[in-house]
Amino acid sequence: MSTGSALIVVAVAIATVGTVAIGAYGGRGARSTSDFLVASRSIGARWNAAAISGEYLSAASFLGVAGLVAKYGADALWYPIGFTAGYLGLLLFVAAPLRRSGAYTVPDFAEFRLGSLQARRVAMVVVVLVCVLYLLPQLQGAGLTLNILLGLPGWVGVVLVGGALIVNVVSGGMRSVTFAQGVQYWLKLTAIAVPALVVVLHFASSPSDLGDPLPARVSTATSVEVTTEVSVTVADPSGVRVTGTVDGTRLHDAPLSAGTHVIGQDSTILLDAGAATPVVSDAPQTGSEWTRSGGGLGGDHPLYQVLSLMLATFLGALGLPHVLVRFYTNRTGADARRTALTVIVLLSGFYLFPTVLGVLSRVYVPQVLATGTADAAVLMIPSAV
Repeated sequence: MSTGSALIVVAVAIATVGTVAIGAYGGRGARSTSDFLVASRSIGARWNAAAISGEYLSAASFLGVAGLVAKYGADALWYPIGFTAGYLGLLLFVAAPLRRSGAYTVPDFAEFRLGSLQARRVAMVVVVLVCVLYLLPQLQGAGLTLNILLGLPGWVGVVLVGGALIVNVVSGGMRSVTFAQGVQYWLKLTAIAVPALVVVLHFASSPSDLGDPLPARVSTATSVEVTTEVSVTVADPSGVRVTGTVDGTRLHDAPLSAGTHVIGQDSTILLDAGAATPVVSDAPQTGSEWTRSGGGLGGDHPLYQVLSLMLATFLGALGLPHVLVRFYTNRTGADARRTALTVIVLLSGFYLFPTVLGVLSRVYVPQVLATGTADAAVLMIPSAV
């Protein structure tokens, strides 16, 4: 094992053990149902806001936002804006009524407000469905992270994160999770802010033009492994070769002509130093297209894509059960509103950094644009600087 890999293992171990230890410390003394489900409604606004932010800032925030910005450019900025703006709706319409209801869970609240047992049952099904769909990308992100950093199978990250989560919840319920997630917000902010600032300083010392009329270029000879069949467009074929399957034909170290091609699974794209990166066909093909808004997110109706994205991200925060249940832990309805306001501030500060990393990924790791796996940009850019 190399020194770098050993340091990564140590860092992952410290983060995992630290999370469990902090959760166990925070959950000490949890005895009653109120302790376990709503932390005895004793959490202050600032600490609860940090806990909500730590829980909300998932793999989608770390990897997804940066990858989407790197791939789609200006239109992808609606993701972090929508994620954060959703808490304005929580502040205005949801936070205080939730807390004043005295409920323990979202189904409790549905039955309380609507006076219907059927509404409670529907809410139970929706809560489980939303949580499963929300959990899947987090586990996928954990697997992707350990796969890229250590070369481990994806299931290792899933088991590690899932195990730590279960231990935290079982050890002390909401009180335990609140302590752990509150600390994790600041840990996550540090983990994303430090490399982002370093990359910005490096870029400032030798700036590049992000609006170049050609696709982003690699600075050194680079090989790109294609793990899933992908359609790419080659604008400038100079220095671009491929070994593997191209448009159904098996090739070895063959030049890739200009135009759109389907690259098969387990192929390798070879880029000479200074070569323009092939770009997945559904993404902006040039730097100038990438910097303009209105291109959408890879479809035939870009305006409707952006509008639906804005609506979905704004309203989505209003329906996340793991966020809603946290407002039950505040002391009063006023505290719940202060919590929502503080969350907006914390998320606004955080999302600045993955956005910056996504932008600068086009300079330092443009090869991620060739495979559609732009989510890996955040993990690759520190070693490329």
